[in-house]
Amino acid sequence: MLLTACGGGGDGAGGWPVLFPPPAPTQTPPPAPVATTQEKCAIFAGASLAGAALKEATLVPAAAGAAEYCKVTGTLHGTLNFEVHLPTVWNNKLLYAGGGGWDGSINITPVSPSGATAGYVLVASDGGRQGNALDASAFLNNPTAQADFGYLSIHSVHEVTKEIVRKRYGSDAEFSYFEGCSNGGREALIQATRFPNDFDGIVVRAPAYSFTELFQAFVANGKALAAPGGQLNDAKVSLIGKAVTTQCDALDGVSDGIVSNQEACTFNPVALRCTAGDADTCLTDAQIATANTIYSELKRKDGTTVYPGWGPGGEDQGWPLWVTGSAIGGTGLQFQFGSGLVKYWVTGDPASDVLGFDPEFYSAGLRLAATTLDATPDLRSFFGQGGKMILAHGTNDWAISYKGSIKYFSDVATTVGSASTRDASMEFFLQPGVQHCAGGVGPDTVDLVDAVAKWREGGAKPSMQNIVATKLDSTTKTPVLARPLCKYPTFPKYKGSGDVNSADSYSCQSS
Repeated sequence: MLLTACGGGGDGAGGWPVLFPPPAPTQTPPPAPVATTQEKCAIFAGASLAGAALKEATLVPAAAGAAEYCKVTGTLHGTLNFEVHLPTVWNNKLLYAGGGGWDGSINITPVSPSGATAGYVLVASDGGRQGNALDASAFLNNPTAQADFGYLSIHSVHEVTKEIVRKRYGSDAEFSYFEGCSNGGREALIQATRFPNDFDGIVVRAPAYSFTELFQAFVANGKALAAPGGQLNDAKVSLIGKAVTTQCDALDGVSDGIVSNQEACTFNPVALRCTAGDADTCLTDAQIATANTIYSELKRKDGTTVYPGWGPGGEDQGWPLWVTGSAIGGTGLQFQFGSGLVKYWVTGDPASDVLGFDPEFYSAGLRLAATTLDATPDLRSFFGQGGKMILAHGTNDWAISYKGSIKYFSDVATTVGSASTRDASMEFFLQPGVQHCAGGVGPDTVDLVDAVAKWREGGAKPSMQNIVATKLDSTTKTPVLARPLCKYPTFPKYKGSGDVNSADSYSCQSS
């Protein structure tokens, strides 16, 4: 009634009082501009993120065999450099590529083919130092460089990378993987044992997991070569390599230039002893002693084993680089690496006489170095969080003995409680005829990142995936031979018929 008295007529002209005015028409705001791929990349240039200084951020266009990605570079505490590739089309996964030698540079190219083509965020770092991978001088009295190289660099960069991934894609990687060979294999095992939650799956190739013991063997081999009459020229090395192949090649059922049944190859260099004076067609007693030093276990004075020694095969290809050094002008890479550990880490004396190095006298220093450098076989935490691991090693590796990987595989079973517990989360494969990480007469190309991802994500063990390793033509990059990848202790044995270069002509057997 009050409203009527105040309002006047009801013809609509006078109208009712507007006590509650109708809302204004809703205005739809213009859509926010969508950032271009270039803009999403450029935001990282010069930024600070998770304690890291990011430097370059460059959009790299697609090219033959490679999709478009954003290349981000950065550094932690001024000395640890890293690189991250952020693909425009992402598979929601991350792959960290390990280093090699004493590190010193960034190599972001994965060993496994799928790593570069499946859309992974790729990561790599330089181990906290810059320079030649043979040069260990940066570690002299430098605890930061020692810690970064020894165990901390991968984890530190991985933490930064996770923040970069979140900023670029708005989410974490669904799965994270690591692949490394040589020192990268050591880094892989350091990650699994010290930072077991960093990666869901790890590919470990030819790992230098026990740096201090391996490098003692390097020095011992160098001492044998330096002993009076102990030197081996290329003709003598070729003689040894051919003798091994002649004796052991057919043990896998076919003479194809590849020694596959490594366990049955019991070559003894005494068979090549000179009977009528020194010649390139035989070995003197001093040269036999050198070969035996390389093949035999290195032991301490108390009889305990330091390093298991190397198995025969591929000497003609591997020794000129790693042992005798003839391929690089004199000193083999083994002795060069061993010298670096002695001079710049254990003795702290750049003028140290490495040929006179007594590991017994420096046992305390070696044990201390091991606490930073060496990986243990304790994979309980890694297995416990669902991690899966593939270990692979070439039988003709003259940098790191495949026997060391056999020992590690056995030690893991002891540490985790049983072989069955180990085998539920870890598988081991020998690669017949393959040299260090790649090369040699055997099939050296095999995609283990794809294999570990299928295992971790789908449950299929690598040994059940029918994985084939191939040897590619150096020019055309097409396969020229193939073999099934056989779970240790089996090896690819010829079936007795069929193309000797086809994987279908072989089956994995234990004898």
